[in-house]
Amino acid sequence: MSTEINMPRLGTNDDYVTICKLFVSSGEYVIKDQPIATLETAKETQELTSPAEGYIVFEVEEFSELSVGSKIATVYDERITPVQTSSPMEKATDSRQYTKKAQALIEKYNIDVSSLPTDRIIKESDIRRLINPFDSGLSSLSNTFDTSVKQNEVLIYGGGGCCKIVIDILKLAAMYNTVGILDRRKNELNSVSGIPVVADSSYETALELFNKGYNKIINAVMFDGKKHGRKEPYEMLKSIGFQFINVIHKSAIIEQSARIGEGNLIAAGAIIGSDAIISNNCIVNAGAIISHDCIIGDSSHIASGAVLGGNVKVGENTLIGQGVSIFKDINIGKNVVIHNGTHVFNDVPDNSVVTK
Repeated sequence: MSTEINMPRLGTNDDYVTICKLFVSSGEYVIKDQPIATLETAKETQELTSPAEGYIVFEVEEFSELSVGSKIATVYDERITPVQTSSPMEKATDSRQYTKKAQALIEKYNIDVSSLPTDRIIKESDIRRLINPFDSGLSSLSNTFDTSVKQNEVLIYGGGGCCKIVIDILKLAAMYNTVGILDRRKNELNSVSGIPVVADSSYETALELFNKGYNKIINAVMFDGKKHGRKEPYEMLKSIGFQFINVIHKSAIIEQSARIGEGNLIAAGAIIGSDAIISNNCIVNAGAIISHDCIIGDSSHIASGAVLGGNVKVGENTLIGQGVSIFKDINIGKNVVIHNGTHVFNDVPDNSVVTK
């Protein structure tokens, strides 16, 4: 008989969990409730224990980021010869240590590893960056990135004020390594809050970055005062294949029954109530309150200090301005703009602009 160990959900809104450390190796005998690994999300760290007694065989390696429910290991009643999938590291002909997948790529493509760092384990993602280098048209970008890129690299799309908020939250969480910003003003804007602007915001450049192995991104584009800006870049980057991470400040309060999609920014002091739904690519800015059973559509922005009563529905691509209050059970359409400080007591149709 055997018992599978799958990735648990640490927090209500964390769909991915990182394995920071494995305490035992494949083939070792473990007892029930024995700690076997340390798990981490952007907001918390937790020990994973064995649910059964027996011989454990891992199917992951340290620093792997897995979706909730993914298989981590199996505990067998009888000793078996484990397949060396990831945890045991294979040495190449130099002093570096490589995961099995990284070693396989080195051998398959005859990779020159001389440029790789010697002070950490080399992973598959490191080798793939050497397989798919930038072409001459983007050669300037290759000099911008650190050649010893760490695990969990993330890009930011857009270098405005929202970008600064994202950078501060990521620094506080210390889970992702922010390697660069894509912004249309690349020739005029060198950096934001210490993070370099490495490329323009075109589809072609984003595609090149994705092909080089940078597959995580954050959309930091906001409403610019004249038009909605978040939907178009989100759909463009999504079509390329980028994975959008959620950026959630540690001081935000999110009830366990709330559901959060992908690519959302939830800033300091925001409150999201019971059974509320935040779809994808949304901003819930500092101090905003979204009460129970609210539904916020894709690419919408709930600005600082806005208060939504219970069961409010907000359509996609809508801006709820600073200090706006919306009475309970109200339906707000898509592509709506509600100006700062407005009180809303009636439903608002699509494509409306609401002022005081």
